[in-house]
Amino acid sequence: MNQYDVICIGEVLIDMISQEPGKSLSEAGSFSKLPGGAPANVAVGLAKLDRNVAFAGRVGNDYFGQFLRQYLEKYSVNTDYLIADQDRKTRLAFVSIDEQGERGFEFWEKNPADIALVANDIPNTILNQSRIIHFGSLGLSDVKSRKEFNKIANAVKSPGTLISFDPNYRPSLWKSESEAFRVLNAFAAKAHILKMDIEEARFLCNCNSIDEILTSLTFKTNQIIAITMGRAGCILKNRDYYVKVPGFVVKAVDSTGCGDAFTAALLDGIIIFGEPLKLLSEDKLYTIGSRANAAGAITASQYGAMSDPPTRSEVDQFLKSTIY
Repeated sequence: MNQYDVICIGEVLIDMISQEPGKSLSEAGSFSKLPGGAPANVAVGLAKLDRNVAFAGRVGNDYFGQFLRQYLEKYSVNTDYLIADQDRKTRLAFVSIDEQGERGFEFWEKNPADIALVANDIPNTILNQSRIIHFGSLGLSDVKSRKEFNKIANAVKSPGTLISFDPNYRPSLWKSESEAFRVLNAFAAKAHILKMDIEEARFLCNCNSIDEILTSLTFKTNQIIAITMGRAGCILKNRDYYVKVPGFVVKAVDSTGCGDAFTAALLDGIIIFGEPLKLLSEDKLYTIGSRANAAGAITASQYGAMSDPPTRSEVDQFLKSTIY
């Protein structure tokens, strides 16, 4: 019996969202404090989809850390493995939003609590009793932290447990582009489920066309690759098929977190079908992609990464009432 449907591992942080779209961070004067962090967003998204989910990571022993723990628990995300670090602060991200709803990031803490996560924070038995282990990526930018991430991934031995990874590349956090390329590719090679946006896919394979991407980004371990393309939708690929699923037309207010809502629905869809990923049919891949696109579109129409992720019924209703 599975302990959890999904354990999300990595960063949970505070998004300071600019309330003045179209202005740069240096120009903006008004910000709203909202919970964020890609793997934490995914955890909340999964909880809203009625999944049994836990979050593992570290926050500072400060007001922001307490706020984030309470927020996760509000949505019934298990926080037994969310450690309050006594020596480091919770990470802050200042987020600007342009007129199209796209984001720019500036991270505040240079040595935040989330990069202090160690493998011993999460029992191996818990990892191997879960269906999916989903990793964020910000901790991989730190040398010590990436060693711990690798230890955790290597501790997953159960054939019934899948590793999921979202590279979520943020250039300002890395010493160099070449380091990010090497480290993110190495960790991506451990994943059974690899989700990225189109720019991250281009970066990881050092190529431009979709055909080149799909040929290059096929590691031995990867069983399903999902590439988001904003308004254009997504591409899902497994051993035998790849499908392009069109996106939905919505008025984008803030793209913060819509990729994470997509990921939550992607993982939920994989659990729903409960089949080996490499054997999923073309129709099933399309269904998973369509539901994931819907979750992302709903999230893009509101401010904040974790402000109110869609429920299963909201995704269902959106799909019934919205045309491509």
